[in-house]
Amino acid sequence: MHKINPNILLKISKDGLRAFITLYKGDDNDSNQDNYMIDEIIKKIKEIIKVGLDEDKLRSILLNKYYNNSICIAEGILPLHGEDGYIKYYFDTDKKLVPKVLEDGTVDYRELNFVESVRKGDVLAELIPPKDGKVGYKVTGEEIPFKKGKCPRLRYGKNVRLLDNQTTLVAEKDGLVKLDDGKVLVLDLLEVDNVDKKVGNINFNGSVIVRGNVYNGFKVKADGDVEIKGIIEGAYIENTGNLMVRQGIQGYNKLTVNTKGSVTAKFIENAIVVSGRNVTAEAIMHSNISSKDRINLIGKKGLIVGGVCRAGVEISAKTIGSSMATSTVLEVRVDPEIKKKCEYLKNKINNYKENLDKIIKSLNLLDKLKRANRLDEKKEEMYIKLLKTKDKIVIELDELNEEYLKIQGEIENSSMGRIKVSDTIYPGVKITIGDSTMFIRNEMSRCTFYRDGGEIKIGPY
Repeated sequence: MHKINPNILLKISKDGLRAFITLYKGDDNDSNQDNYMIDEIIKKIKEIIKVGLDEDKLRSILLNKYYNNSICIAEGILPLHGEDGYIKYYFDTDKKLVPKVLEDGTVDYRELNFVESVRKGDVLAELIPPKDGKVGYKVTGEEIPFKKGKCPRLRYGKNVRLLDNQTTLVAEKDGLVKLDDGKVLVLDLLEVDNVDKKVGNINFNGSVIVRGNVYNGFKVKADGDVEIKGIIEGAYIENTGNLMVRQGIQGYNKLTVNTKGSVTAKFIENAIVVSGRNVTAEAIMHSNISSKDRINLIGKKGLIVGGVCRAGVEISAKTIGSSMATSTVLEVRVDPEIKKKCEYLKNKINNYKENLDKIIKSLNLLDKLKRANRLDEKKEEMYIKLLKTKDKIVIELDELNEEYLKIQGEIENSSMGRIKVSDTIYPGVKITIGDSTMFIRNEMSRCTFYRDGGEIKIGPY
C-alpha cells in the first residue's frame, strides 16, 4: 500500500496485476484542488505504476472526487503460455481391427486395409516444435514469466532414419509401418500361400500374411502383425502385433493364439486365445479367451457359448449361453500381473524420489561452497557428476510416473467393468466382475451387468 498524500491511498493486488486508488475527504476543504495538484498526484502514481495505468480514469476520479471507493485504475498483462509441441504422423497410428457390419447383419472381412505399407524414403513422422509464449507484466513493471511448451521426443526404431533437420523420420526400406510403444518402426513383410509341410514353421522378424490356411501342428511366430486369409486349424500363432483371421479359428482344445495385440476372427471354437488387447469375433464357442481390454461379439450371431471369457474392461455380445444351460463363464477383472507391476513401479518411483532428494541436498551444499570459492577440483568433478545424475533421474522418473498413471488408469477401468447383452443371456452363465460373482438362474434380455457397492447389479442395455 502506498500513501500518495494524506487523503489518497494506492493499493496493489497480491498478484501485482491490478492497482486500486481510494480517496478520503480530509478535515480541510479540498474543493479548490486544481489541475496542477492533480498533475502532481498523477506524476507520483506513475512513479509506482509502470504498466496498464488508465490515466484518463484516474484524472476523472480526482476531478470528481469519488470518495471512500476503492477503484481499479491499472491492470497488468497476463503471460501468454507456450504451446506444447507434438508429433505429426503420416500414417494411421491406431488401425481398428474391426470389420464392417453390413445392414443385413453380415460382416465384411474384405475391406480392412489391414497392412499399411510404405516405400523407402516415405516421410513417416514430423516433430512440430513447441510455440513460444510471451511474458506478462505486473502493474509495477515487473515481468511475469510464461510457461514454456513441452517438446516431445521423436522415438524411432528398426528401418527408420532421422533426417539431418532432427525433426523428420523417413523409411529406410519398403515394409509395414507401425507405432509400437511410442516408437515408429518399419517392419519387413513375409507372404506365403499356406503354412503346411511345404513351408514349415515360420519364425519371422517382421509381419506375416498367409494367403490360405495355417494347418494343424504348425507354428507362426512373428515380430509384427499376422494376417491369415483362411483358417487356423489346430496351429499355434505367436506375435507382437495384431492378428486377423478372416475365416476362423479351430483350436482342438489347445493354446492356439498368444499375441500382444488384438485378435479378430470370424469364429473361435475349442481354442485357447491370449490377447494383449481386444478380441473381436462373430461367435466364440467352448473356448478359453483372455483379453486385457475388451471381448466384442458382432454380427448376426454375436454369440458366446461354453468355456471361459476373461477381459480387463468389457465383454459385449448378442447372445450368451444357450437354452440348454451350457456352462459359460464370463469374467471382467484386473490381470494380477498388472497389479504386481503397479506395485513394482510405485516402489521404484519412491526409490528414485529418495535418491533425487539426496542428490539435491548434496548439490545445494556444493553450491554454497562454489559461491564461497571453496570448491576444489575433486568436489568440482563430483558437482558435475551429480548434475548429470540428477538430469538422468528426472527424465527416468517422468517416464516411470507416466507408465504408473497409465497402469492406474487400467486398474480403475476394470473396477468399472461391464458385461453387455444386446439380446439374451441364459441360465448356466457365471458372471464375475472384480471380486463379485453372480450366477444367472433366469433367462434375461437386453441388460448390462456392472459392479456397484461390492456386488453385481443389472441395468438396462
